[in-house]
Amino acid sequence: MTSADLDAGTSQVAPTSERQLESPPASAAGESTSRQGLALGLALRVIAAGPLFVLACIWIVFALLSPYFFTSTNLTNILTQSSPVALLALGSLVVVVVGSLDISLGSTAGLCTVATAVFFRDNPSLGWVVVPLSLAVGMTVGLINAFVIVTLRVGNAFIVTLGMLYVVQSISYVESNGTQVPGVPNFLQALADNHLLGVPGPVVLVLIAAGALAFLLNRVVWGRWILAIGGSEDAAGKVGIPVRKVLFSVYVVTGLFAAVTGLLVAGSNDAGATDNGTSVLLAIAAVVIGGASLAGGRGSVWSTVVGAVILGSITNGLTLLSVSPNWTPFAVGGVLVAAVGIDALRNTIESRLRVRQAQLQMEGS
Repeated sequence: MTSADLDAGTSQVAPTSERQLESPPASAAGESTSRQGLALGLALRVIAAGPLFVLACIWIVFALLSPYFFTSTNLTNILTQSSPVALLALGSLVVVVVGSLDISLGSTAGLCTVATAVFFRDNPSLGWVVVPLSLAVGMTVGLINAFVIVTLRVGNAFIVTLGMLYVVQSISYVESNGTQVPGVPNFLQALADNHLLGVPGPVVLVLIAAGALAFLLNRVVWGRWILAIGGSEDAAGKVGIPVRKVLFSVYVVTGLFAAVTGLLVAGSNDAGATDNGTSVLLAIAAVVIGGASLAGGRGSVWSTVVGAVILGSITNGLTLLSVSPNWTPFAVGGVLVAAVGIDALRNTIESRLRVRQAQLQMEGS
């Protein structure tokens, strides 16, 4: 073999060796991509669990400040006291997911308590009728809202439901003569006061309602439709989703949750009473703290329940610390504003993480 041949062979081998040194093996690159993908997935899960993290922080702070806070009895009280707000928040979540609001929910729940108590007072032998009666009242208010907003297209949902709030309040005042109407069936009191396998009745009711709503939103096409409508109503209509029918059903379902809330409140108070409209503000606050977007398209059932528990924990903790009740709205408002700010930051971070995750998936494929 001549020296020229050796030189030629060397010139052919050298570039290959350089390329091998410059680029890592395919298996190493794949492992790196996989690790990054796992890290991004974990980060997205941590972001989704934000409300739980906030609740844990609140519990830790109050547990350090009061020895009575982190006891089984007190935590049970928090969950029980948070149940009406949680139920109303679940109803609010349904309408918030489509990018709308229903301000009349609290007043509707109050009307249901009044209807329950008045009917039982006048017909004590027909106590079982109060359940279908309350559900019918709540759904009727939802039907009227849906008809005006969706069918007649009169104004926006905020204005229409604000007007309905005053209408429903007025009916409640007329029926109750402006006072509490004492007396509800025993089974409603049992629901509010008794336990099932050690779990308070109101908590059981919230778990059942939340489980049913989570199934509807995540496993039924109706749930996917309302998420799509919340994301973009025009786009949803273009792909064949019956937007108006779905929106109509949303307000009816929301009224149904208000009626269930009214039954629980009537049992807890053993009376019917008009709602002043503030309960729905707490419900919407719970939805926002739970990470739902008021613009629509995003919301979690269980995070909404956690949001209601956060509000209940703040009220309970301040009471244990003997803080004046006048400061409770201040604390709730502060948490709500902080939740909105954190939500905006979370949206930015989550969007960037999802973009990077999509890039890694494309590289992996």
